[in-house]
Amino acid sequence: MNDWFEKWFSSEYYFELYKHREEKDTRTLVNLIQRNIDCSNKSTLLDICCGAGRHSLEFARRGYDVTGFDISPFMISKAKLALKSNKEIGLKIKFLIMDMRNFNFDNSFDIAVNIFSSFGYFTDDDENFSLFQNVKSSLKKNGYFIFDFLNRYYVIKYLVPITKTTLGDKIILQKRRIENNFVFKDIYICKKYQFKECVRRKPDFMERIKLYGFTEIRNELRKNNLEIIEIFGDYYGNKYNELNSKRLIIFAKKV
Repeated sequence: MNDWFEKWFSSEYYFELYKHREEKDTRTLVNLIQRNIDCSNKSTLLDICCGAGRHSLEFARRGYDVTGFDISPFMISKAKLALKSNKEIGLKIKFLIMDMRNFNFDNSFDIAVNIFSSFGYFTDDDENFSLFQNVKSSLKKNGYFIFDFLNRYYVIKYLVPITKTTLGDKIILQKRRIENNFVFKDIYICKKYQFKECVRRKPDFMERIKLYGFTEIRNELRKNNLEIIEIFGDYYGNKYNELNSKRLIIFAKKV
């Protein structure tokens, strides 16, 4: 389990599963961010756990000077390929291979974002919360931090135990459960004609996210001089409701 994220996030199946699904959400979230921070679109922006770079590219298209990083060389290679394939001229963007538990950009960024639930991967709270210390060290004074995470209470209430997605001649089966305040996902890659046999064996990949609540996140942000200025419950800008919001989206400012 210790390196599940390196294996799953470096999988072609993960990339194919998510590469098209979230394009609309990407634009909607970037719109929300632009509406609610007082920064020029020429600002410097750090995209933490950028994956294949879709948010980084959207920010760069709007004029931001973007640095995106991820622990997965595979995902960074996809991000660089997407940048190279992009026809728009003059985008300011670079991609790096780094670990979210260990970075410090010496107060150089106007904005930092950690989005699409790229948090809570580790069993140790200190490892998870090191993100906020690293953000503090990397933001300028009065810089903005946007944190987009699962809403713990919504996940517990509305957990979908099983989903099936068809990719070519494969079925991606995802089985979810909650144990000890973590949401676990067992992922099976099955050939269509072998589906019944497939689900009887061990999963091909797994995923695990710790379900932190708003109070825990707020307290850790405050410890690192990151004061909350806005909270939203979805990408459209609806206010956060602990019981019914799908997401917990926090806008904070370094003080």
